[in-house]
Amino acid sequence: MILDINGVSFTYRSSDVLHDVSFAVQPGEVVSILGPNGVGKTTLLRCINTILAPKTGEILVGEDNILSLSRMEVARRIGYVAQQCEKARLTVFDAILLGRRPHMGWSVSETDLKTVESAIRMLELEDLTLRYIDEMSGGELQKVSIARALVQEPRLLLLDEPTSSLDLKNQIEILSTVQAVVKSHQVSAVMTMHDLNLAIRFSDRFILLKGGTIFEAGGRDVIRPETIEAVYGLPVHVETVAGHPVVIPDGIEKNVVHAAAHEQQHQT
Repeated sequence: MILDINGVSFTYRSSDVLHDVSFAVQPGEVVSILGPNGVGKTTLLRCINTILAPKTGEILVGEDNILSLSRMEVARRIGYVAQQCEKARLTVFDAILLGRRPHMGWSVSETDLKTVESAIRMLELEDLTLRYIDEMSGGELQKVSIARALVQEPRLLLLDEPTSSLDLKNQIEILSTVQAVVKSHQVSAVMTMHDLNLAIRFSDRFILLKGGTIFEAGGRDVIRPETIEAVYGLPVHVETVAGHPVVIPDGIEKNVVHAAAHEQQHQT
């Protein structure tokens, strides 16, 4: 077991954001936290990473209670990629190298440099190593942020909407890289996702939040029309395409046809 969450609750200004959340993540697993906006997905990640302090509950990474560790000790165990990363006047190489800080001594070692170079190759950032990150696009910056988290060599990766600013090609590349790292190094990844179909394709298990608590959790068997409708308030179909479940909003064909007809009428 890499991550074990027991009874986590979080309150913000007397309002319950999370209530009695419990789940576990095994080595080699990618777990997606799903649910509509405002349901507590990002708050849960921030509690796991100790950015926020839960009102109640226990969070274990391995055998360590993460809530009792220092920030540096947390960083040796958890790599965190936020939705938006702050830009600074740093080169790509230096920004990624900062991820080695929890492991560094008084100077940068050969191991540190090789680890950074490996992450740069993995994320295909070789041509950007001397670029300043405050001059980069959102998609490029997201790749740098993920590389910086990877060089921490964490047991657990936390990714908050890792594909939100990426085009389709980069979405697939980023999630394929995360999946490959998790499987090959037998670490774990927990990510929040809005795109259900990307989550389904690259995740082993799913945590569906509703009203600040877990509505349902499990493998692909929980991706059912009635579950998605209950959580998102939208009727859907779940079809299999190329061996993968695909969530299709109900009535989308009728909506498209109606919109096209309306546009044609307007033009005439």
